[in-house]
Amino acid sequence: MINNGYDATLSAQLGGFDPFMLMGLSTLGMMAVGWLIGPIFGNQVFNLAYRGVLGEFTRKDSAFFNRIKRHRVDPTASSLANPPPDYYGEKIGSVAGYRRWLKDQRAFNLKTGRYRATKAL
Repeated sequence: MINNGYDATLSAQLGGFDPFMLMGLSTLGMMAVGWLIGPIFGNQVFNLAYRGVLGEFTRKDSAFFNRIKRHRVDPTASSLANPPPDYYGEKIGSVAGYRRWLKDQRAFNLKTGRYRATKAL
C-alpha cells in the first residue's frame, strides 16, 4: 500500500533518493559552489569599496612582498633537523611579527653559515 502512495511517487521523481538525503546533498553542493565563487565576488566588492586607496594598498603590498623575497633564507641549506623558518612569511601579522620573522631568518642563516651582513635600505 505504501508503494502506491505519495511517498513512492515523490521518491521516483527525485531519482530514487530520499527527500532528506537529496536536501543534504544539495546543501553540500551549494556550499561547494559558494566556496568556489565567493572569492570572485568578494574581491570585486573589496575593489569597489576601497578603490580610493587601492593603488596605495597595492604599492605597499608589492613593496612588502619584495622585502620578504629579499630577506628570506635559501631553502637549499635546510634539512629535516633544521627546516627553514616560515619561507613565505605567512605567519606575519604585525610589525612585531615581521621583526620576529627577520630574526628567525637571520638565525637560520647564522646556523647554516650563509649569513651575509648587508644593511637593508
